[in-house]
Amino acid sequence: MVLLDKKVLKQISDIRKEIQELDRTAERVKKKIDALKKDEVCDTVMGSRADLTIGPITVRGHPQKEYGKKINDLQKKKTLMERKKTELLQLELQAEIYIQSIEDNSGLRRILRLRYMEELSWQQVAARMGPRYSAESCRKKVERFMSDRETGQ
Repeated sequence: MVLLDKKVLKQISDIRKEIQELDRTAERVKKKIDALKKDEVCDTVMGSRADLTIGPITVRGHPQKEYGKKINDLQKKKTLMERKKTELLQLELQAEIYIQSIEDNSGLRRILRLRYMEELSWQQVAARMGPRYSAESCRKKVERFMSDRETGQ
């Protein structure tokens, strides 16, 4: 049996939104990195080449001060966001595994999935469950289940 805190189930909606925000921010960071890399200047000077002949030499570089540091910092930021996204995806997966691990209670699995994974209100959950269910009965069923889990029953 996979153990999962009720708090994680309640956070699934925020976890999914944070994943989307991380994706958007990571894309902006990637665009900044690409823009910095494209911002290359080039000049030709006269000088001694590697083969010891004298002639025109093309010099390339980046005009920004501390270019390497900026690129490095942006890449670190992107890596941190990717790691956090991986952690959040793992939490989301654990929530789904937890719901599926509940044995002998299809109704409860459906209620948990509708409420936490599909982010429906208690009224919407009851409507999807059918005429035998009310918003309050669905909420109570989950509340009792979570309480039983906390006391080890």
